[in-house]
Amino acid sequence: MIVFLIILAILVLLFTAYAKITITVKDELSLSVSILGIKINILPKKPKKYNLKKYTLKKIAKRDRKKAKADAAKAAKKAAKKRKKASKKPQTPEEIKAMKAAKKAGRPAIPDMISLFSRILGMFFSSFLSHFHFHITRIRIDVGSPDAAQTALLYSGICTVLKPTLTFLDRHSNLHGMKNADIYIQPDFTADHTSIDIKIGFSMNLFGLLSVLLKVGINFIAGWLKIKPATTSDTKKDSSEKEEKKNTQALSEKS
Repeated sequence: MIVFLIILAILVLLFTAYAKITITVKDELSLSVSILGIKINILPKKPKKYNLKKYTLKKIAKRDRKKAKADAAKAAKKAAKKRKKASKKPQTPEEIKAMKAAKKAGRPAIPDMISLFSRILGMFFSSFLSHFHFHITRIRIDVGSPDAAQTALLYSGICTVLKPTLTFLDRHSNLHGMKNADIYIQPDFTADHTSIDIKIGFSMNLFGLLSVLLKVGINFIAGWLKIKPATTSDTKKDSSEKEEKKNTQALSEKS
């Protein structure tokens, strides 16, 4: 009983805990992930340490033999696949045409597929953003370039993009830190480059993510099962239209 309660408590903790991704841009890109107070630095990557003991002549020769054996097995598998394909009975043009027509007839109608995918994408983004938390700590940009006119254009472009983006996130997601955030953008006509100092974060709990995926998945499967495959009349109509188009092109080329 105690073991069951411990496992249940761990699962509840994992499903309710928030995973936070923090991005910092200053001189270089820094990316870290923290969950349950445990922080994992992803970027910048630590310099790789080489163990010289792994690079003796004996171990290098062993790795080369292993690689040669794997390459030989891969080549043998590829050759067997090629022989199997060559041993198959060649199909007549009529059989190939009938097979393609049957395959095409079993596909869902394209307008129905477009409608389904657009509805599912809209559902995914609306549900995802409702569980998504966006944290702003600092956005400081000193806009500069070798040309003063270019600096003015860059400054105008950044201001034009940043304000609507923050407004969109504030309306459609859970935006935090806007009141105390250090947001400062200015043109620097004496600098020949743009300096950026940004610190933002994203967070979402596992339960929210799984609920979004489950909702979208169920709706996608239900919508897919309702879609009817293209009828043979539609297939024939498409093929007749293609033939008519080919004939028209051939006549135009001759003339």
